[in-house]
Amino acid sequence: MDVISALEQSYDQTAKLVARLTPAELDAPSPCAGWDVRATLNHMLGATWMFTLVNQGQAADEDAGDVIGDDARLAVTAAAKENLASWRQPGAFEGDRSYVFGTFPATGAAMLNLGEVVVHNWDVAKATGQELVIDPAVGQMIYDWGVSIPLDDFRDHGAFGPEVAVPASASIVDRLVGLLGRQP
Repeated sequence: MDVISALEQSYDQTAKLVARLTPAELDAPSPCAGWDVRATLNHMLGATWMFTLVNQGQAADEDAGDVIGDDARLAVTAAAKENLASWRQPGAFEGDRSYVFGTFPATGAAMLNLGEVVVHNWDVAKATGQELVIDPAVGQMIYDWGVSIPLDDFRDHGAFGPEVAVPASASIVDRLVGLLGRQP
């Protein structure tokens, strides 16, 4: 599976997760320390807009404030549509992308984008007791990329918690979330 197909599939999952959220669940604590579900979704969509804007040649920060507002479904749909279009434009996978936290080859930036969506979908599902089935091929893609880069820099800036030990026999999704500091 290519990264754009994986992103599209993951945004579809985001849309399904938010469609089933109750207003009270937006206040539920998230596996992301100090964040509730609303903050997790705002972070994820803020990052989505950051990746989109940088792909369009603009400077952007991942903190976009209250992105989900009163209609999380609409916010997800709009952000996903623009983000996918930005990765489908000619030359989208050429050159580097610069963010406040570093500069990456476009292919690495796409993997960062995908990881944000997949892992925060997991966070939302875990926080709200929803079932989420992450395609093992998508999990493997992100895991393989994650172990190929120095995650300690991300951990030092608080993007990921310390790695949680997970048996090698665990599912790829459990190994992925453990790698990124979550308890499966």
